[in-house]
Amino acid sequence: MAKHATIDEYIEALPGELPAVADAARRVIDARLEGADSAIKWAHPTWSLGKQPVCYLKGASKHVTFGFWHGASIDDPSGRLETSGSVMAHAKLRSLDDVDEELFADWLRQARQLELG
Repeated sequence: MAKHATIDEYIEALPGELPAVADAARRVIDARLEGADSAIKWAHPTWSLGKQPVCYLKGASKHVTFGFWHGASIDDPSGRLETSGSVMAHAKLRSLDDVDEELFADWLRQARQLELG
């Protein structure tokens, strides 16, 4: 993925229907991750509390990855979070149906608590 100066540019450059998926996830993150700042960091949209990154969106050819820096510590009865190692975890969003505001709000609440201690 090419470098983009803004989150809007990043989302608009995603293929196919993924801009709508990423935009829906972004709206949930912006509304539900209290006190977070967002910016392009590490070449993709990232939300941070102070200097601590909390979550990110990363485009791929057929999905958008919604990931958490300390996602492996999030309690996820839905089973949708996939761990990558012992610290990070992510979910793959392929359509608007994959954007679940209440589930994501719970993940974001837990991620915020993990980062703030």
